[in-house]
Amino acid sequence: MSSQKSFSRRFFLENAVYIVLIFLLAVTCIKILLPFLVALTWSVIILISVWPIYQFLCKKFGGWEKLSAVLVVFMLTLALIMPLALMVMALIEVLPSLGDMTIQLAHYKLPSPPNWLIEVPAGQQLTDFWRTAQYNLVGALSRSQPFLQDVLSWSLHKGASLIKGILEISLAIIIAGVLLVSGEKIWHHTKEIVVRLSGKTYEDLPYVVVRTIRGIATGVIGTALIQAILTTIGLMIAGVSGALALGFACLILAIAQLPTFLIWAPATAWLFFHQSLGMAIFLGLWGLLLVSTIDNFLKPYLISYEAGMPLSLIFLGVFGGLFSMGIIGLFLGPTMLAIAYTLIVHWLKNPVADGGEY
Repeated sequence: MSSQKSFSRRFFLENAVYIVLIFLLAVTCIKILLPFLVALTWSVIILISVWPIYQFLCKKFGGWEKLSAVLVVFMLTLALIMPLALMVMALIEVLPSLGDMTIQLAHYKLPSPPNWLIEVPAGQQLTDFWRTAQYNLVGALSRSQPFLQDVLSWSLHKGASLIKGILEISLAIIIAGVLLVSGEKIWHHTKEIVVRLSGKTYEDLPYVVVRTIRGIATGVIGTALIQAILTTIGLMIAGVSGALALGFACLILAIAQLPTFLIWAPATAWLFFHQSLGMAIFLGLWGLLLVSTIDNFLKPYLISYEAGMPLSLIFLGVFGGLFSMGIIGLFLGPTMLAIAYTLIVHWLKNPVADGGEY
């Protein structure tokens, strides 16, 4: 009896030590990988998104996996660098005209304020500001300096976030290129881990994750591409120079989930100060009612269509993840909800563990 107690105590102690060691090992590994956690997450997202392209290239090159991985990394890098280069070209093209715009602004005289303006909320203040700007536009704008400083601060913050995101995605592309060569083994081990942890009932969970992430990639890039095309068309109709370069800049901003008005709003202002009031109104309405609005409806629909999930769930995942975690939440939000949804559906469809009925 005492030997049984001694064995039981030793067994308990050994398992406790084992659990503690595993816990310490997991904490240490997480601490080591924590600085690269965002890049690793992005690399997995990129790996899943480009896997069909990688397999296609492998077949074309007779199973030459390393060459196919290098070509995928090159294409991803080119897709990242090209819009940035075109954005810089657009800025270089626009900068010389900023001096002329400033001179025109100093001599520009606004028309009298419309009669209906005083009827709107805060109409008296708006009318007074308009009348001040009618005779001294530069002076009136100087009174708005605190607001302009807030706008500048917000723009700098978003610009810094964009640069950080580009660096993280650049690192993620390299990691994804390395992981592509071992993609089959990673997929096999992932399925084994899921089956080991949850049983064969939930063995399709990896497929749910892959389908959801690819659906999000399709929705994000597809929506961004449509927004960029619409922006380019609007700029061309309005006669804005560098429309193609600005369209590419809009593409990368839309993919990065930054507002597209950063492209079409300055172009609208440029038209306004170049005495093209009609085209300025057209471009402003085009951007506000079409380019910026289509994102709220098209993206969730495309993601839901590709992922095969309820549209309401995808909508909550996309915007909830985006607001709570930033751009990476755009992928993680719907993916987590898709996993939870799949688990609940399987749980409802399968009998309880003791073999009895519900």
